[in-house]
Amino acid sequence: MRHWPLTALELTTPDLILRLPTDAELDELAQVAAHGVHPDDAVCFPQPWASGPPEDRARNVLQNHWWARGDWARDNWRLLLAVFRGEQVIGQQNLSARDFAVTGEARTGFWVGQQFQGHGYGTQMRAAALALAFDGLGARRVTSTAFAHNTASRAVSRKFGYRPNGVHRVAVGDVAVDAHEEVLEQADWPTYAHRIPVAITGLPTCLTLFR
Repeated sequence: MRHWPLTALELTTPDLILRLPTDAELDELAQVAAHGVHPDDAVCFPQPWASGPPEDRARNVLQNHWWARGDWARDNWRLLLAVFRGEQVIGQQNLSARDFAVTGEARTGFWVGQQFQGHGYGTQMRAAALALAFDGLGARRVTSTAFAHNTASRAVSRKFGYRPNGVHRVAVGDVAVDAHEEVLEQADWPTYAHRIPVAITGLPTCLTLFR
């Protein structure tokens, strides 16, 4: 789309392709969420979008994507990429930032459908997001936040050398949960950059949307 060049952006890892989904693919992504992202009794996200009935989970995914696109601004953006394993959409990788041109700081977040977990896809997804942030956009640091009991997400951060950056308490409904923030600095990225090869295409056409 010539007026929304983000549609040309694509990240490729050994097993995955990350890109903006078409409307039909977004519907498939929503269906993956409907099938479940975490156990019903788990609390994994500050906004418990994945904790309700299947139809609510699916609708939350759709509305989140529509909102992120419609609210996009150079000083406050949220890139929500669908993740594909072959023809199958398996989850979502986020990269977001506020005042990126000034701070050089971006944030990551991700989820994988329960039926696709346990295969190392989350690690490849994070590698793709970090490559885009550091190599593509010139980020100076990238943060990730996960609840204390979200061992899978925190394990992915450890693989890339993130360092603890504080703990804050958040309310999820009527439950207080400790959220651990971790940070990866630009100077540390080269140590991990080539462990998972990532190819980035289509970025030059949309760079002005990020900074």
